[in-house]
Amino acid sequence: MNIQIRLARKSDLPEYTNLLQKTYQDAYTNESIGLTKECFSEEIFDSPDTQKYLASNLVVNDKQKCWLAFLGSQLVGSISIIEREKDYELRGFYVATQHQGKGIGKKLWNLALNFARIKDITLDIYVHSTKTIEMYKKWGFVIDTEKGEFYRHWPEWPERIKAKYIYMRYRLVK
Repeated sequence: MNIQIRLARKSDLPEYTNLLQKTYQDAYTNESIGLTKECFSEEIFDSPDTQKYLASNLVVNDKQKCWLAFLGSQLVGSISIIEREKDYELRGFYVATQHQGKGIGKKLWNLALNFARIKDITLDIYVHSTKTIEMYKKWGFVIDTEKGEFYRHWPEWPERIKAKYIYMRYRLVK
């Protein structure tokens, strides 16, 4: 498998949106809390608020990087990391479902880890995303009990839906 990885460009937004929309539908739906595939529909991912957020993930500068992984011309993975005052925030880390388990995520993770160098890396994640939480734990992340948990509601979701999140931390600073 010939995976090519490069830094993101603004022009990658349509493909990036498509990757994330499909990945969210595959990984984050949970009927028991009301998160259906419609909560992650193309229309929601094309909404102005979501497009603004996704475009912000593609920024590349001294404080933020976004790498994209391609198999041929198809975008199959991405990772975005941004430097904050005390740590780095992993803002997006996705590999297309059909390409998971092939080492793409590990290659992307190593780029982000090398970029972070000297500060901890934090992220927030859906509590119901147990497969992903276990992957992060395998890679050395721990649940950040100091930061606690919170609920998120996308503006496009029905009012009653709130998804629970936890924070996780990868300690680079000992």
